[in-house]
Amino acid sequence: MPNAPLNRPPAPGREAGVGVHTVLVVSGDERVTTTLDDLLRPIGGRIERAGTAEEALRLTEGLWYDVVLVDEQLGCGALPMCERMRARREGPSVVLYTERASLELATRAMRSGVDDLLSREDSAAEFIDRIRLAIATSATRRKSLEREVRLKRLCSKLDRAHREVTGQVGELCTDLAGAYKDLSEQIGDLSIAGELNGLLRQELDIESLLRVFLEYLLARVGSTNAGVFLPNSVGEYTLGAYINYDRPKESAEPMLESMAGVIAPVFENEVDVVRLSKPSHVRERLGEHGAWLEDQAVLAVGCHDQPGDPQSECLAVLCLFRDRRMPFSMQTARTVQIAAELFGRQMARVIQVHHRHIPQDLWGEDDIDDIDLAA
Repeated sequence: MPNAPLNRPPAPGREAGVGVHTVLVVSGDERVTTTLDDLLRPIGGRIERAGTAEEALRLTEGLWYDVVLVDEQLGCGALPMCERMRARREGPSVVLYTERASLELATRAMRSGVDDLLSREDSAAEFIDRIRLAIATSATRRKSLEREVRLKRLCSKLDRAHREVTGQVGELCTDLAGAYKDLSEQIGDLSIAGELNGLLRQELDIESLLRVFLEYLLARVGSTNAGVFLPNSVGEYTLGAYINYDRPKESAEPMLESMAGVIAPVFENEVDVVRLSKPSHVRERLGEHGAWLEDQAVLAVGCHDQPGDPQSECLAVLCLFRDRRMPFSMQTARTVQIAAELFGRQMARVIQVHHRHIPQDLWGEDDIDDIDLAA
């Protein structure tokens, strides 16, 4: 792999060429750089290098990279550099690479805006999957920025027209602005649904499905605690998977396991995301059992095999929570709504695929169409 910089695609709005994804490897250690080059080679695309944080910041100024892969051994400059990159609205996906991951490092990385944390202990296959996910996230961000540029150009034209015609144009501009906003939200929802559905439909193993689902939510929602609670054979709920953001390591899993009997039964019939942003909201829904969540902002929803139907089977309950000073936005709730519906569908699909290993007369009455299963 040559060390000389290749032709880099410019930022959105600067006559960007046909997209070939570009990864910038930031490391002062030639051995680490060589290792990352080898791991990235199967993904294809362009790979460029920077030896210092200052060089990386200079290279990314005004230029688009899909992923910036930062060596944690870069020293004290690694995390501050990541934070400065993610502070840019057009910033790429930032992935931190370390010899050995730890909870403390993961927490610091999340707070610095890092999209993902990879370590030397990860397998090559997992490394590739998560870099590809970072590339997909960056592509979605790029499309959103390109849409914004187009909308700003349209708004500028409308503004010039407003100065030339009567006051009726002002009312027309207001109507058009509302239409553009609705269209932008719809396009955003379709983008999320298409991206996540493509990821989930590849997974026919529950553990892998849970991992991909939570990784996607973490990339979209940002730093948060999360738990997915699954029903068992006796009608109770158990912890299926979780993300721990700010809870003590030794108590995070026991705490989330105890939530299964409190959170899941309350929200299993909710087909729309419930936002609890005030202590009074938490007390109203959870009573005394939710006292320890009163200082948290909470999102919760049931994941059903038939999205939108509270009478259909609940296959999981999703709960996200974090400090109330970092409330979940309406857009985040929309994202979680779409994700929960797609996850419920895929869970039903996985269950039906597994049912094919038992006699057909025991499958049950609510089978999914074969066409759906074959996807």
